[in-house]
Amino acid sequence: MEWTALVATVVGAVIGVGSTLVTDRVSWRRDTRERDRETLSTAAALFLEALTEARDTISDASRSEHLPVAERAQLARASTLAQGVHAKQYQLELLATPEVAESARDAAHQLLLYRDAVIAGHLRDDPECTQARRDFREGRQKLMTAMRSSLAHR
Repeated sequence: MEWTALVATVVGAVIGVGSTLVTDRVSWRRDTRERDRETLSTAAALFLEALTEARDTISDASRSEHLPVAERAQLARASTLAQGVHAKQYQLELLATPEVAESARDAAHQLLLYRDAVIAGHLRDDPECTQARRDFREGRQKLMTAMRSSLAHR
């Protein structure tokens, strides 16, 4: 009888330790996923903020008819660097799904095309500037949709 009691005790201990390990592993995975999701969410928000701030600066430059073309161009040129658009884009691309990374590249490219229209001397209501601004808005919207989808599935 002592032998069966010993075996039952060992089996019970193995089951108890095993279930504790499985529970800890599940909890660790859940916590890791949540941390990864939060990190991605933060990187996405920072990139969108940089895009928006740079866009605002470019837009202000395109409205500044009173400034010489060279000054408007300088304001527009400095916008992406001042907001760290490319650095934040690369950080996002390291964490994001391929779809989000591609959308981030597209949105950044559209922002640069808008900036280049202003650098070329176009004002806000010029067709080139208007189209570039619309294309950027569309690219940013596509990016936000991809980000929402990615975050919802994590």
